[in-house]
Amino acid sequence: MTTRGFICVAFALLALAACDQDALSAGKTDQSSAANIAVALDTCAQNHGPFARSVCSSPTLTALDRQVQRALVTASGNVSDAGAQLLVRNEARWLEAQRIGCGVASAATVLSPEQARCMEGQFRARAQQASTAVQQLGGYTFQRMELVDAAPVTPSMAQQSGLGVDAPAAIVRDIRFPRIDGPQTPEVQRFNDLVAQQPSVTLDEATNEIVDYRIVYAGPELISVRFDGSQDALGAAHPNSTSKAVTVLMGEGRELTESDVFQADTRWQDFITQRAVADLARQFREDGFTPPQRDVRETATKPHLWLVSERGLTILFPPYSFGAPYVMGGTDVTIPWADLRPYLNPAAPLPIRPAA
Repeated sequence: MTTRGFICVAFALLALAACDQDALSAGKTDQSSAANIAVALDTCAQNHGPFARSVCSSPTLTALDRQVQRALVTASGNVSDAGAQLLVRNEARWLEAQRIGCGVASAATVLSPEQARCMEGQFRARAQQASTAVQQLGGYTFQRMELVDAAPVTPSMAQQSGLGVDAPAAIVRDIRFPRIDGPQTPEVQRFNDLVAQQPSVTLDEATNEIVDYRIVYAGPELISVRFDGSQDALGAAHPNSTSKAVTVLMGEGRELTESDVFQADTRWQDFITQRAVADLARQFREDGFTPPQRDVRETATKPHLWLVSERGLTILFPPYSFGAPYVMGGTDVTIPWADLRPYLNPAAPLPIRPAA
């Protein structure tokens, strides 16, 4: 498949997730029964092609595939028909991406020892991931959405990168984000739109792109999600890593702003900057590093770098964002709500305001 084809498939998947409202609201039918989903996920079923047969010729890979299958069948029982079908589609795309990533030709019926080891490592990781494909948190059912693709590294790509024969077999994309399954109310639809992630580079740009997430808090009034991503250009000295937060006010269907958290004219900016400088200096004491206050303030006061949890406000500091060299990486600072109370908006959503 061409890079353009991969991009089209990715956006088709997003379109299905965003637009198939009737199916998502309809609940469960026989088409998403455990038996039917198990059949759809069966890599070793007939007519799945030479590569599937090469996987299924290995007892180890077959056992791991069955483990993934069982976990996804269980997960499918907690989502709508459309959600169950997305689990199946995600798995098919994942398997195809691993084939390319491990350097296996589509017509291959036998895996080399190196390819078999590569596939085994990928399947073992997938078996762990499958158990969290659907999460029940804060009264919501979150389904992991996945844009997983790969494209072979061409000889010209390998030469231009300077890696030559040491170049990897493929460029990979693995972008993940949560999606609330079930009845698609306007509030749920807005959340799904706000947290959906899209590729920022194409595969033919010879750059791996990884995005993963963690739901930090989910409640009736807001949901706060952390995203960590990296882009790794072929032959680059190191990947470019970043972090961000998407915190959605569910009742209003918009992202959190500073006025949702803090009262104006309370000098909250000074307080969180000073707390962050002190915490960062403590974290990097052994390196003899004290962050410049100006850099810390610029980052600490940006709401798209704020995570909300029951404990407090977590400020994300991606690499380069607090005056430190890249080798120090990124970090975060958490300030308890109790310490922030003099500065907080009394009308802030839970869990920012104290529970009555």
